[in-house]
Amino acid sequence: MFRVEEGGQFRGTVVFLDAVLNAGCVTDAKVAANAGIKASKLEHQHRETYAQESDTTAAAEARVVHVVKGTAGEVRSIKAGCVTPCVGDAVVTVDLLKNGVSILTATFDLTSAQSAYDLVAGTIDTATLEADDVLEVDIAVAAGTGTLGKGVFCYVDLWEDES
Repeated sequence: MFRVEEGGQFRGTVVFLDAVLNAGCVTDAKVAANAGIKASKLEHQHRETYAQESDTTAAAEARVVHVVKGTAGEVRSIKAGCVTPCVGDAVVTVDLLKNGVSILTATFDLTSAQSAYDLVAGTIDTATLEADDVLEVDIAVAAGTGTLGKGVFCYVDLWEDES
């Protein structure tokens, strides 16, 4: 083994049989814009969006928003809001299901406490994902003596490893 104590240049091609790089030495700036790195070597970020029509009163429904393609993944966040907020004691309840089972610590509500387009965050309890897991946004509504909001929307941030 030998050690080089100063910088240098090689005029020919250098072939390494094995290279150990210090943590953090390869940064985004050091990867060529046209590097052509295959998707199978990357972690994929997804922002899946669910939405009801903007001028339509909130309605109860469950809708699939994502099917995991990678071998593993993680749900990072969920947020929801209404284009027009609820009035009075009306409540829109949001849940996130994985394979039909809630993965939140508890459902969360959109109420008259929010303004138009305010985002309310849910708390993820079970974040891990596996291949073929199905994520579904589940909306429940209760008008009470108030008026339900309109244009319910939601997004889920998640990451997947290809392999």
